[in-house]
Amino acid sequence: MQDLVLNILTLGLKPLYERQCSFHDLITDFRARFSNPHRAGMVAADVNEFYQKLNSFNFSFILFEDYYKNYIESLNRLKPSFVNDELDLAFLRIAIAENKWKPTKPYLVFRYHLKYKFWLTSKFFISNQKKRNFKKLNEVGAVGNEKTKEDPNKKWIRVPINRDRK
Repeated sequence: MQDLVLNILTLGLKPLYERQCSFHDLITDFRARFSNPHRAGMVAADVNEFYQKLNSFNFSFILFEDYYKNYIESLNRLKPSFVNDELDLAFLRIAIAENKWKPTKPYLVFRYHLKYKFWLTSKFFISNQKKRNFKKLNEVGAVGNEKTKEDPNKKWIRVPINRDRK
């Protein structure tokens, strides 16, 4: 009985998962294209194709629509321009690089929303993360906690200055 219920649920979620995977596939495909140095002559066409597909992405039946729209908006701001007939892809490569703070895989996006956006779970996770970071800061070997002893031999000595020096 449980297997039947799980099969029905997964069949209902499969189109949503495939739609979100299509966004991840788009990003990873162009990530590989832009990192390949042998395709230097085809980069301008690739950039135009990438932004065309990105801006025509269909958001119907997709979870976390706002996340994906913000991701696309950020990539649109970094659209490279032609400078002396050459494209500067440095910012675009950095923007589409794999990063744990801006995931594109559906499972990782869901996990990101559970950790930081969903109010029930984010409070617990963020407080736990703050505690761990606070413990790291308060370790014995931390730089800011060490106090230096004052050596009595290294006191300041007043030196007279001649005021009539020319």
